Amino acid sequence: MPPLPRPAVALGLVVGVVAVSTSAILSRLAMGDEPGVVASAPGAASALAVAFWRTALGAAALAPLGLRAHRRSPVRLTPARHRQLAASGVALGLHFGLFQGALALTTVASAVTMATMSPIFVALGGWWFLREPSDRRTWIGMVVTIAGAVTIGLGDLTGAEHGPSALLGDVMAFGSALAITAYLLIGRVARRDTPATTYSSIVFGWAALSLLPLCLLTGVDLFGFSPGVWLAIGFLVLGPQLLGHAVFNVLLSTIPATLVSIVVLSEPVGAGILAWLLLAELPSPLFALGAPLVLVGVAIATVRRRVQVPADEVIGPER
Repeated sequence: MPPLPRPAVALGLVVGVVAVSTSAILSRLAMGDEPGVVASAPGAASALAVAFWRTALGAAALAPLGLRAHRRSPVRLTPARHRQLAASGVALGLHFGLFQGALALTTVASAVTMATMSPIFVALGGWWFLREPSDRRTWIGMVVTIAGAVTIGLGDLTGAEHGPSALLGDVMAFGSALAITAYLLIGRVARRDTPATTYSSIVFGWAALSLLPLCLLTGVDLFGFSPGVWLAIGFLVLGPQLLGHAVFNVLLSTIPATLVSIVVLSEPVGAGILAWLLLAELPSPLFALGAPLVLVGVAIATVRRRVQVPADEVIGPER
């Protein structure tokens, strides 16, 4: 598809970041007061159950639009492209499983900050595999943004009282960053000739299918939640899943995966503020230092940046 105009790209980035910033809060609300990775309190959902339902319901919501776009697209999906979509979905499922698990073990600020360390790996992977070398401005923005994100995480880690489980949560969140790196890099290739809704519905479906056996093997309860928990899961699908990741999938056809991952680094700021307002998780004093650094870094990497797409990546418009 042709490159999107700059105002559309900017609006999409803002909408996507705001949407994904609510992910951790809605997940915590769905997991209840005593969150767990596999088990949960009566009426609440475990971390793996939340991960499964957000991907499964997201796939179901987009399936009609994805099928319609696929039928109208002049490009047919090849077996190789199907394998790429499956790999992207498995990586996304792994990301959600690890990220939801991290939220059950450590604070929102720590989990979100560690999970958004992917730009380093995306930049290197884009350089090595996709031939997308990052310019000097992108690297400067990345360094400043990561410094801010690390500052937020350090402040939260030193002030948290979560015990040894917090370290495991941080490791899981970092693992989710590696998984989302694979998802973004594969998506950068697969989205070149796949309509956005088709791509998202298939990838979300594969993510759910990859999580389902894990849920069944570990005895995760997938039903029996309270109405409030189902409502939180519904908003999780509508906001972060559809307005967040699906919007980013659209933008991947116009801008590099590195730029998307850098902008998403502003998520800890929004998540930290929401955790303070809704969950009474007061940010540490270092949050006031790290949050501006994150925003400044994002601005350096994105403001007045000319969006270009190589000629071989421009395909027919999506219908």
